[in-house]
Amino acid sequence: MRLDFLQMPEDKMNEAMYALERCESDHGLTFTTLEKDRAVAVLPVRKEHLNLYNMVYGGYMFNLMDVVAGVANICGGNVGPTVSGNIEFISSTKDQKELRCIGTVRKSGRTFTYIDVEILGENEKLLSKGSFIYYNK
Repeated sequence: MRLDFLQMPEDKMNEAMYALERCESDHGLTFTTLEKDRAVAVLPVRKEHLNLYNMVYGGYMFNLMDVVAGVANICGGNVGPTVSGNIEFISSTKDQKELRCIGTVRKSGRTFTYIDVEILGENEKLLSKGSFIYYNK
C-alpha cells in the first residue's frame, strides 16, 4: 500500500513508509485500507496471541490498537510517538479467527493528534475500543 495521498516532505515520507513496513513485518498485520485520517488492518489470530482462557491477551490487543493508531496518525500527515492510550474491553475475543482494527483521526493539531480505535471480530462485532494521543514531530 502506498501513501501517495499525503503531502509530506521526503524525509517524513521515508519515516512513514519505514514505520508502515515495520508494522506489517513485525506484527503480522495486513493493512487493507490507508486513506486520509484512517487506517484499517487485519490480524489473523494465532495460538501465540492467546492466553490460558483462549482469548487474545489484553496487552496484545493494546499493542494492536497502538500500532494501527500510529499508522492512522501517519495517514493524517503526521509522524511521532504515542503520548497516551486508553482501551476498553467490551466483548470476548474467544474463538475469533481474525481481528480487524480501525484507527480514525478524531482531531489533529500542531502538537498532538487524537485517534479513536476499534477492534472488530467476526460479524463486525465490537470487541474493544480505545483512544490514543500522539505527539507530532
